[in-house]
Amino acid sequence: MSDLTSTKTPSEAPVVRRWQSSTVRTRRWRRSPHLNTSYRDDLSLFVYSSSRKAGMAALVALVLLFPFTVDNYWLNVANFCAIAAVGVLGLQIVTGMTGQLSLGHAAFLAVGGFVAAGLYLHLGLQLWLAAPAAMLAGGITGALAGLPALRIRGFYLGITTLAVQYVVIAAGLKYQSYIQSSRGTSGSLTVPAPDLGLFSITSVFQWYFFLVVIVAVATLAVTNLRRSTLGRSFLAVRQGELAAEALGINVAWVKIIAFALSGVFGGLAGSLSTYYYRSVSIENFDLLLSVTYLAMIIIGGVGSIQGAIYGAVFVTATPLLVGRIIELLGLTASLGGALRAIELGVFALTMMAFLLFEPDGIAGVWRRLKAYFARWPYKYTDMTTTAKR
Repeated sequence: MSDLTSTKTPSEAPVVRRWQSSTVRTRRWRRSPHLNTSYRDDLSLFVYSSSRKAGMAALVALVLLFPFTVDNYWLNVANFCAIAAVGVLGLQIVTGMTGQLSLGHAAFLAVGGFVAAGLYLHLGLQLWLAAPAAMLAGGITGALAGLPALRIRGFYLGITTLAVQYVVIAAGLKYQSYIQSSRGTSGSLTVPAPDLGLFSITSVFQWYFFLVVIVAVATLAVTNLRRSTLGRSFLAVRQGELAAEALGINVAWVKIIAFALSGVFGGLAGSLSTYYYRSVSIENFDLLLSVTYLAMIIIGGVGSIQGAIYGAVFVTATPLLVGRIIELLGLTASLGGALRAIELGVFALTMMAFLLFEPDGIAGVWRRLKAYFARWPYKYTDMTTTAKR
């Protein structure tokens, strides 16, 4: 008795054979040594040049040797820049990559900072458990803040994100007052030095290497995100929402994810700043902080991951550098009272200068500088002929 499941009609047999032969050809095509069938094969066409390898090695050496050549003041400045770099990477996702204006990024940092402090005050959880919880809380807050982006855009969206920040500030003020009244304290909420199990971070020197690792992991994550399907969807929404929707992209879902990821990085930066300063206060998360983070991506380069790092370092270190120069010149007695105004003035003038004369930011300057040396001594050279990155 023949098996009915293996019985094929004469008309079905050629179809099966054609399908099997097509599958065989597809498998042979995937194994072909003459075709690139993966992202790794595609990158193999653009090998790193010797100059780029030397530059990367010099950068790694500079980062590793920096804490051994400076004092604690500049180590603190470097740590401030590292924490800001983690937070601005989240803003770069939603504003630089997706094109959604966010004026309330400080709200995500506030959520992360207060969640980290609250988990220690109520449950005794340290940074290695509080940071993931702060990232989750920041992501949820970001997703809620992104809901208005489904209906409005541009300046009006920025106003709604600013409203979310003030809601978070009001809630944080209530929570801070409750903790102060219940514990009989005043001022900010305090936490101890972070205990990571195997060791504790008690000095700025240890904080430096810990934050360098965090920044490296965060930068690598955002870089791979940009290369992924979701990252390309972010870029498509930034270029045109109607065109992205016509290509089959769920624009609403992409916007919500962008705001959620922005909140994740903001929550991580907020938890790190809480444990670095060993305290958190709602007064630290005002509108000026959100404007400062927005200035970081404008000065560094909107949409550029490297530009986010450049902007974080420039905006964070420049006011501190101005104060240090005034101190070294012996002008503290005459200009000490106006030091804050001078720092804000330098910050405002720098931001206006980049907006007027360099819209691409520091990343754009760096790209043109590299192109100049690659073309030199010729002014016009076809750069597409060089398959190096």
